[in-house]
Amino acid sequence: MRGRNLMKVFSMIVIATTLVLTGCGNEDTKKTDTEKQTKTVKEQDKKVKIESNEGKPQHEQVITVNLPPKADYVNDETLEVYEQTKKKYDNTSQLITDNSITLLIGSFGYYDPAWDEVQCSAILVNGTDTRIEDLSFQASMENKSMPEKTFLDAEVSELTKEQIGNFQPNTAAPIVLDFQEKTPTEDDEVDGKKIDTKNITIKLKDIQYNAVE
Repeated sequence: MRGRNLMKVFSMIVIATTLVLTGCGNEDTKKTDTEKQTKTVKEQDKKVKIESNEGKPQHEQVITVNLPPKADYVNDETLEVYEQTKKKYDNTSQLITDNSITLLIGSFGYYDPAWDEVQCSAILVNGTDTRIEDLSFQASMENKSMPEKTFLDAEVSELTKEQIGNFQPNTAAPIVLDFQEKTPTEDDEVDGKKIDTKNITIKLKDIQYNAVE
């Protein structure tokens, strides 16, 4: 009789131990599933790097230009430039680089002798099939109207949603780029000088962004 009681106690211990181990296994499974889900979410934001658009295929596309939220807070002059650039390109068909960011030059060009820089309006076009965040790039400029001067590349750090809006495919955002003179010299120019942007060529390189699936 005593032996049977011992067997019952032993059986109960075994069952309890099994339940505890099973519970631990479920916790491990839940933890693993959670880690997989978290990893999947992170992988949806794909970091893309493009060395240059040179030689890449292009296609014609109708684009929509949206003023970014930050446009509400910029000064009146910049806002006017944004609106002029939007008017020039909004709902127009343009040649866009496949699966990349395209820059199209606006109508505003200005040389500021006080800062020894050229300011130029443009739009950035999302030619990919995903929404884009944290866009950055370098831009090089050739200014045929001022061949005697050399200008440094403009380095644009990660643009926020406030600066370029909800950057969906086939949409564009206005921007003003500043190009510093490489070796500024003291001259007699005091007043600013308007520049015909038809004489300006801008190329993008080192393009980086997060593609949001």
